[in-house]
Amino acid sequence: MGRKLKIGIVVFALIILLFPYWFTFFIAGPPTPLFTVHNSDIVPCVVTVEIIGSDNGSIYSSTKELQPGSSWSRRKSFRMLSASLFDWAGKSYVVHATLDNGASANLSINYHPWNTAHVSIGYDTVGIGEMTV
Repeated sequence: MGRKLKIGIVVFALIILLFPYWFTFFIAGPPTPLFTVHNSDIVPCVVTVEIIGSDNGSIYSSTKELQPGSSWSRRKSFRMLSASLFDWAGKSYVVHATLDNGASANLSINYHPWNTAHVSIGYDTVGIGEMTV
């Protein structure tokens, strides 16, 4: 067998093996954000979002003041995306959101490229839901 033929067979095999992975991105699109916060309240709110990994370590923590009607989101890190694509154990992370008035909510979400935590602020309350594409 010639060398070019062997290389061609290896390349063809890789294309066949990776096709489901590429096709998923083609159908579902790019990964969704790690979280999205939307302030539906009529007053500005200060919100703290903290992401805790399955090992109880902090993945992300930040505080931001949101004006009425404004939104804030954060991209998933490469480490988190690679864990979600190649981890079949179903690891999860917890999203904690706390307002300046002490109202808080949390939600556990599995690692997945196309799900995101949606934090909604309204009338001095906070709620978290999971959105999956």
